[in-house]
Amino acid sequence: MTAEKRIPLHDLREITNGFSVDARIGQGGYGDVYKGVYNGREVAVKLLHVDTVHGIDDLQYLNEVGNLLRVKHPNIIQLLGYSYETTSELVEHKGKQGFSKHIYRVLCFEYLQGGSLDVRLREKSLAPDWSTRYMIIKGICEGLDFLHRCEPPIFHLDLKPANILLDSSMAPKLADFGLSRLFGGSHTQVTKQIRGTQAYMPPEFIKDGYISHKNDVFSLGLVMVEIMKGSPGYSGYIETDEVAQFTQKVLGNWTNRIKATSEYPLEESHQVQICIDTAMRCMEPDRNSRPNIAEVLDILSKTETHIPKRQISDVLPCPTIGLKSESNMLEMMVAELNNNEHGDCNLMPTDNSNRTVQQLADRETSSDVEEVIIGRTEEKQKILSILSESITEELVILPIYGIGGVGKTTLAQLVFNDPKFQDYTRVWVYVSQEFNLNKIGNSIITQLTNKISNIPTKQMLHKRLKELFDGKSILIVLDDLWEENPKELDKLKVMLGLGLGSKVIIATTRDGGLARKFCSPAVKPYKLETLTVDECWTIIKQKADLEDRVDQEQLEHIGREIAIKCGGVALAAQSLGYMLNGMRSDEWESVRDSHIWNLSTSEGHEVLASLQLSYSHMSAWLKLCFSYCAIFRKGQIIAKYDLVHQWIALGFIKQTRIFDSMQLCENYVTQLLGMSFLQYTNTPWIVASHCSCLFLQIYGLCTLGTVTNKNFVIVHFRQLGASVSWI
Repeated sequence: MTAEKRIPLHDLREITNGFSVDARIGQGGYGDVYKGVYNGREVAVKLLHVDTVHGIDDLQYLNEVGNLLRVKHPNIIQLLGYSYETTSELVEHKGKQGFSKHIYRVLCFEYLQGGSLDVRLREKSLAPDWSTRYMIIKGICEGLDFLHRCEPPIFHLDLKPANILLDSSMAPKLADFGLSRLFGGSHTQVTKQIRGTQAYMPPEFIKDGYISHKNDVFSLGLVMVEIMKGSPGYSGYIETDEVAQFTQKVLGNWTNRIKATSEYPLEESHQVQICIDTAMRCMEPDRNSRPNIAEVLDILSKTETHIPKRQISDVLPCPTIGLKSESNMLEMMVAELNNNEHGDCNLMPTDNSNRTVQQLADRETSSDVEEVIIGRTEEKQKILSILSESITEELVILPIYGIGGVGKTTLAQLVFNDPKFQDYTRVWVYVSQEFNLNKIGNSIITQLTNKISNIPTKQMLHKRLKELFDGKSILIVLDDLWEENPKELDKLKVMLGLGLGSKVIIATTRDGGLARKFCSPAVKPYKLETLTVDECWTIIKQKADLEDRVDQEQLEHIGREIAIKCGGVALAAQSLGYMLNGMRSDEWESVRDSHIWNLSTSEGHEVLASLQLSYSHMSAWLKLCFSYCAIFRKGQIIAKYDLVHQWIALGFIKQTRIFDSMQLCENYVTQLLGMSFLQYTNTPWIVASHCSCLFLQIYGLCTLGTVTNKNFVIVHFRQLGASVSWI
């Protein structure tokens, strides 16, 4: 055991209120589990029973600590620390008082919001969809496979639903390693001491005390069956005809459920069949007839071939930090903040010259418009007028172009939602820099049919689009178009022109040349000009809640000068307005006079400058949380609360006496929303967080994203300037 993982018993007592009943969240044969907050993150504290009859002895304790310190895997519980201390306590014995020694064996783990699998099974609260059940089964297998591949291998030897914990996304983690053992040589041993839960023990262990990796395989089979069955209580020792009857019943139940809910009923039903057959093989009485964990994983992986990744797991996995340099940088930021109690440290990197340029990931947009829009009423009427004059044609294409952040998407949203088009079938497609005709076509089909479309070939795609377009009046918005190749644009026009019907196409882009190439012959592309200073000032006043301030007259002059610096860009005004909310007049002057405004003179630099100013005024810990968004891989989707819990788990949230960790996280999300770094939207799929990363601009990169549902966050990136690099 290592000293750096040791936690003083005093600290563990304090965070659990002296191991109080109120803090207790679970009880087991070997100990009780308590919830607390340690170093700003929620933790689970396991206090092991003292007596060796019902509790755990030193050897088992050393096993659990030693084995957990050796392993690190997404499907294995993370041990944060341990405490082993002996205290002398005053007790009364036979009418006399005296001191008695008390051994405290305590383990501190990450806290998982999903609870244990056995509770979910007993309460029948496990997610009803097959994809979630399969994800849990696969995760358990991956955790076991990792243990068995260790050198020397680790056998769990007490695998059961009570020892499988679930995080907030229902991803499983193996826990309770008190009976686990390291095995070398033949990897098979015999023991006279039978410990564990008999219902999950293989026959050779109960009868002869044989221990091998096949013990875990037998237990896995039982766990798989209970997950598929949806409740505990299956016996691994039933007759062959009963097995056949049981498997048919489970398969029948899942087949009916999948047919009613899945886009891939045949593939998922086949996956259920393979899983139930594999589980039965795992429970073979003869251990030599059981597969090993690696073989089980291989069998399961082959069932995934024909199911799209999104269908395989509706529950979103947590991302990992992929680039070592980013991981190290975040660690340095945390260390610097921890060493500075005032959080007054520099989180701005000094050199980005050696960073690698990569392609930026997509963001998400939607057709939903904000409740209050400043300006753009005149522009909207002009667009509607242009379309009215050309709407007699079968295909009208009107591009809207302008600098980044000026409001092209917002204007398209206003037109999209105008009553003029209430009788039209409306489709909103986010195109992005990664131009893909199949993706665009399938997105249109998905929205027109309300069913996921993954048509792979051009011929089939065109045939389906023609069927759907015929006889309809359709409005399609292609948001954020970047493709400059005339041949590709012509192919897009051909696809949009299929079928007999009236089609109105609005495209948003930054490139005026592209807009001229793509528009209809009789239509001129519409250039969206910047907002007026008055309009920018109105946005700033609204976001800064200036009407409620007694010094609003004093701030009027300063605010108008700041509005001028916004360059007519709505996004810049929104971000600055929120930042200025609550600031003193001298701080307003500081924003107005900041050198950041002079760092660039390129078109649209006002957006980057305003975001950088907003970033510079964030608290140090908020900067760190925001900076973390840079690690998400391209197209990574993550539940909002997953992101929040990752902030907590990584030590980015420092709890105060007033607010707990979750309250601080919600406050941080609110601030990022207010500064336009996060933004709620509603897309056909799950969510998205408009996660514009100014942090990334400080590294030569600036990003924007979108957020749909308030419980989820999708992090995507959008290039804002011409000279942008990827870290």
